Amino acid sequence: AIGREGEDGEDNMMFLTTGDLDISSSQSTRLCSQAELLRTRLHENIGNGDLTSALEFSEKSIGNDCIVALLAMVQCVDRDADNDFRPLATSCDHDDDAAHRLASNNHMADVALLTLSDLYTVGELFLKSQGWSPIDQSSSVSGGIVYEHDETGEVSEEPNYENLTWQMKLMLSIPILIEPGCVDGQVVWAAAVVHYQHGTHTEDQFDLECCGRPVGNASCVSVIDVLKSDEDGQSARLRGTYHGCWRGLYAEAMGEMDVTHNIGQVLESWTETTLAGLSVTNKQSSSNARILIIGLGCGQLASFLQNHVTNVELQIVETSQSTVDIAVKYYQLHPSVLDCVSILDPTEYVKRQCLEGQAGDFDTIIVNVCSIDDTFPSLLMNGEFFHGLVSILSNHPTATLLVNSGVNVDAVSLLVGDACMHIHGHRSGHMLVLREYLLRDHTVSDNEGVIVAARRREWSLTVDDWQREHNGEDAQSSGSMDVATAQRTQVVRLEKFLSSEDIEMIHAVAKAEIASIGEATDGALEAHTDSWKVLYLQNNNIFQRKLPAIRQRILDTIRQVDKNNWCLFDNVDHVNIRVVEYHQMDKFGALADPKHYDLNSLLTMDIMLSEDEAFEGGDLQTEEADGTLKKHEFKHGDALVFVSHKYHCVGSVTSGRRNVMVLELWNGPERQCPHRCERFGNEICTRDPAQNLYTLQHPNSKQSDHYNASSIPLPFRLGAVSICKEDSRKTLELLWEPCGSTEVVTNEPASVNEEQPKDAALSDAFACFGDSDSDSE
Repeated sequence: AIGREGEDGEDNMMFLTTGDLDISSSQSTRLCSQAELLRTRLHENIGNGDLTSALEFSEKSIGNDCIVALLAMVQCVDRDADNDFRPLATSCDHDDDAAHRLASNNHMADVALLTLSDLYTVGELFLKSQGWSPIDQSSSVSGGIVYEHDETGEVSEEPNYENLTWQMKLMLSIPILIEPGCVDGQVVWAAAVVHYQHGTHTEDQFDLECCGRPVGNASCVSVIDVLKSDEDGQSARLRGTYHGCWRGLYAEAMGEMDVTHNIGQVLESWTETTLAGLSVTNKQSSSNARILIIGLGCGQLASFLQNHVTNVELQIVETSQSTVDIAVKYYQLHPSVLDCVSILDPTEYVKRQCLEGQAGDFDTIIVNVCSIDDTFPSLLMNGEFFHGLVSILSNHPTATLLVNSGVNVDAVSLLVGDACMHIHGHRSGHMLVLREYLLRDHTVSDNEGVIVAARRREWSLTVDDWQREHNGEDAQSSGSMDVATAQRTQVVRLEKFLSSEDIEMIHAVAKAEIASIGEATDGALEAHTDSWKVLYLQNNNIFQRKLPAIRQRILDTIRQVDKNNWCLFDNVDHVNIRVVEYHQMDKFGALADPKHYDLNSLLTMDIMLSEDEAFEGGDLQTEEADGTLKKHEFKHGDALVFVSHKYHCVGSVTSGRRNVMVLELWNGPERQCPHRCERFGNEICTRDPAQNLYTLQHPNSKQSDHYNASSIPLPFRLGAVSICKEDSRKTLELLWEPCGSTEVVTNEPASVNEEQPKDAALSDAFACFGDSDSDSE
């Protein structure tokens, strides 16, 4: 096994591994020998013109998890970020062993790079056989390759991607994996290997060749930091544990954690968010909440529940001691969670609970044990196990069984449904099948991330029901339209809403503010990209103080438009301006995400400030009910008003400068902070100079940064529930939305302040893979 040894100092809160990958000399020699044999075999196949055999052997080797081992070999060498990432020249005077080890590691890294390059060559030859050729054009991903089809002229970074095997996709991503980046003088990789174990025996710890032996997925375990970014350029390093062959940058981890956060602070995946979001809370249980988790993963979910449920009693059943060891060493699992873990067979544990008369013992039972290919373990796929799970649920109305079924949703739902129908010999209980409400296209199958949920009694799952169960009858509501419903609404165009004189006044105020700020990109002026800047005119009440007449006309108009079309303002206590943004987009500026929407706002108004001939491109588009994108006519002085939760995007500006003013209205205070405030409803924003006045007017305002209680509210809420009928099964699609603060009061301080941009420097190092967050336009 290989691993990076981190430092154990108290201030080592970012979990960034600082030591070298520990590959012994004997392992290095063996790996180099295997890599050379692999290269020889590929060269023979290619030299003989036998692409089919080269492909078969490459995919077989990748299926043996050779990519992770080769990446570890490359990354074991310290590299000089200021010298084209060449190996650092370390002085080894008077230390022959160290000099030999350094030379051995450098040779091993070179061999690994050559081997990875050869594997990519096989993938490239395959694409060429399909009519795709690499072209000299910058990719959106560091190290990525752009291809062009010889006949159609189509240009793509992922040609024919949906029809490729995962092995081929991983093969074609090799240029990204071997291209280092630099952040603050430190070398970073798109996928940094932290720990790797191949096989269960010493002689199988590394194998780059298949040697005719089938390799079970369970025999490979790796911990990898994957660098991901969304379409807005925000980046993060996500540490994941992978049981089985690593399938690339899109692979689903068995637990995932942002390395800039404490364990249990935030959840990254829809699956873990749903498992936590539907677990029992103290609002639902009059006594301590008892939660059983089968499958520890990296410990992220268990740690999250411990932080967010007061006096929670956790019981965690895990089959593998190595999984526990990894959670402790590489995720810093807290001892208080570790004390709750038992190494047991889940079937035997449930059987013992039933025999010992522990029926009705747990308020929530979570089964989260899918493998890397998202399949439910066959050993647990039996009626006795699921009957036992339902039997040990408590009699509380909200007691819930939650099973991550993965791709086996049909089989698991049948077993859960049968168990619900035969509790104590009569019909009892109700089951729901849940999956993610997809905002954008994913490369995974439709059944991944499917959860089967059951309760002893009939239940419905709506946004309002969830709010009442988790936050009580006095729960704050944004009043925003359901995301699915919002897509069926229309945009209202107000021609020549502002005059040229009005627009000149706005330009003058904006230019004066920009001049007072200077070239700084902090404060009220934010640079989304080099070609897209946003000035926040609500800052220090500038908009109301300097443009009062225009402000009042906008408010009166939006109220009338709402009354004539949607009546959203009738359902909230008060409506105020959340943000006033002065957008400046130059060439290449764009809001590219077609699924972007203005989270937690009611209505959005865009006003065109530029002359019609001042720019080209930059079309505002919205998604319509049929899923198509509609371009909107948007001329000088026009205003477009639309429901904030309607998807909208802006095409790339091809020339000139595009100036637009954007206002969002919400159910909250009129903000005066220098950003698009996320402090929803009555939550306190410490950057708002008017917060004290608002708190006096509304004494129920809540400080969400820190709590004296032993837990804090969830940093997300259920945003939308959509019904989808497939064959005879009804599936609910859930969309979770962020809310409040992600800060958690734990035994140690959080590593990143809420107002700091998350790993902003990483945006310049890579632009890899991930979903988008909501920014405003």
